[in-house]
Amino acid sequence: MKILIAGAGAMACLAGGKLKASGEEVRLYNRLNQHVEAINKQGLRIVEKDNSVTQIELEIVQELKADEQVDILLVLLKAQANEAVLGKLRGKLAEETVIVTMQNGIGNAETIQQLFPMNTVVSGTLGHGASVEHDGTILHRGWGINYLGNVEEEAASGKLKAFAEKLSTAGMKTEVSADVNAVIWNKLFVNAAFNSVTALTRLKNGDILNTQEGEGLLRAVTAEAVLVARAEGVDADAEAVAEECLRMGRQDIGGNKSSMLMDILKKRQTEIEVINGGIVKLGKKHGIETPVNASLAGLIRIIEQNYKLRVDEPSVQK
Repeated sequence: MKILIAGAGAMACLAGGKLKASGEEVRLYNRLNQHVEAINKQGLRIVEKDNSVTQIELEIVQELKADEQVDILLVLLKAQANEAVLGKLRGKLAEETVIVTMQNGIGNAETIQQLFPMNTVVSGTLGHGASVEHDGTILHRGWGINYLGNVEEEAASGKLKAFAEKLSTAGMKTEVSADVNAVIWNKLFVNAAFNSVTALTRLKNGDILNTQEGEGLLRAVTAEAVLVARAEGVDADAEAVAEECLRMGRQDIGGNKSSMLMDILKKRQTEIEVINGGIVKLGKKHGIETPVNASLAGLIRIIEQNYKLRVDEPSVQK
């Protein structure tokens, strides 16, 4: 199976590195930057929970020929980069290529399907967490189960099941779900609960739960999200969702730095529009008030639009 991964951030490198280490034919597709150049020069370093390090030679390409075979295109870009990056692949993928988006937030599959109307596009979620420690090195700091949606078409379904098996063999347990929409919303609950708050406070996921205020904010965010999810036809219970997010923050992903925190620290555009902002947008569609998510999204936008004016620690120390 020939696998192409769009993106070279922490999660793309984690998936690509694990697949390559298990013997799969995998490449990443990403523009040149310092992180990519470091991987090209010395390979990718994955640091595990026990601080063991795996070094992997990983190919990252900037061009794709129209006649190259790609069985699975796994999209692990930031949501806001979908059109700009994937647009360059239009006309270069065969109709038989199955496109899998395992990105944060909601609405990604719809955007990708518009770009590739003849391809099968499937949503999924990654249960793992990772962050770029420095160029060429990522920290594997979250462990869970990955889920892929299923399709009725036999050939595409076969590729999805084979891909799930390969991810599992690579150490990233993956299952094909009959109700991937519920899985996506469950992942969104977690992202909404942690990403914006950690970005605003500059804390790791688990550390926002050190205070009653942090736990209370998590419950408020997820309560609004559950109301919207129900309006979208997802069966969810607010108390159960909050408790699961709290458990994950204290056990599974507590030591992880969220992707939104890393974006804010590096003064980059975040995925706020498909996470808390996505909840607000759907809330308006259904006439549901989402003031907590709206406030968090608004604060992140203020930061994003004023990076040049930000007061950083070195300037304070002077």
